[in-house]
Amino acid sequence: LAWWVSALDNGLGRTPPMGYNTWNDFRCSNINASNIMRVADAFIHYDLKRYGYKYVNIDDCWATGRNKSTGVIIEDLQAFPKGMKAVVDYIHLRGLKFGIYTDRGTATCEGRPGSQGFEQIDAETYASWGVDYLKEDSCNAPTDHATAFHQYGLMRDALNATGRHIFFALCGWSNWYAPPGKFLGNSWRYGYDVNDWNSAWGNSISSATSVARFASPGAWNDPDALIGTSSDAAVHLTKTQSRTQFTLWAMMAAPLIIGSNILNLPKYDLETYTNKEVIAVDQDHLGIQGTVVYQDCSHQQQRSQQAGQWPSRRGPRGPFRFTVPNCVQIWTRQ
Repeated sequence: LAWWVSALDNGLGRTPPMGYNTWNDFRCSNINASNIMRVADAFIHYDLKRYGYKYVNIDDCWATGRNKSTGVIIEDLQAFPKGMKAVVDYIHLRGLKFGIYTDRGTATCEGRPGSQGFEQIDAETYASWGVDYLKEDSCNAPTDHATAFHQYGLMRDALNATGRHIFFALCGWSNWYAPPGKFLGNSWRYGYDVNDWNSAWGNSISSATSVARFASPGAWNDPDALIGTSSDAAVHLTKTQSRTQFTLWAMMAAPLIIGSNILNLPKYDLETYTNKEVIAVDQDHLGIQGTVVYQDCSHQQQRSQQAGQWPSRRGPRGPFRFTVPNCVQIWTRQ
């Protein structure tokens, strides 16, 4: 098991990463150089860097193909006319870090080029651009554990070989990534996408305690990105739900990746995401994930769809719809 013998020793993520990702905000629309640079400008405008937010991450829908002779991945040159490196340089000049997205399979969740068979050349390309964070999804890829671990191990080793320190975020949407997670990446998704409060409960909150013991400095359980309150974003929560999510994510020592409408960030969301006391809980250097010590919640989770029936093309949205139970939980760190 070479994937287990090796490890990702890049010195990154000693506390959970903080930043922004385009998916909950833009989805697959308007992913272009202008908007990504405007996101970086918004970081400066809202002074988010002062609170620890540093990663500006592009999700799916930025690539269009590969060079037929070299295999090098090609960004959408209509959306990024000066190339991706120009955007990365713009972000670095503002004291921020840049993240990008790929998939361990043959294609991404939205049908763009995947990294299967191109791990080395993709890692070298990302390093040459100055990428600081890589999220690797699991659409259009084998689902057996051994192959999944092997594929993530290939990208881990390829990133290490570049000599550039790149935070590696696995997006496998299954809790069986948690036990070997620290050998493969800096973080790992353990559930399907969080798109509303029901899926926040069903895909993340309800199973967080079961994987808590696998988190530690440099290696984090990832319950998915944060959702804000703006109806202009692709998804949004109520004010109470959004603030509760942020508080729970901090208790879970989770990555704090903003998914709100960053270009017109609501005042309420800014107040939520810049709460120093809550951030301090998340960024505790001991790296202990909080767990549920008391609850009267039912372990029965209501599912409105049958297993295997995907609600959309994007697999990690998950095959189930959950209903949040009317119950009480008490969380702590031990």
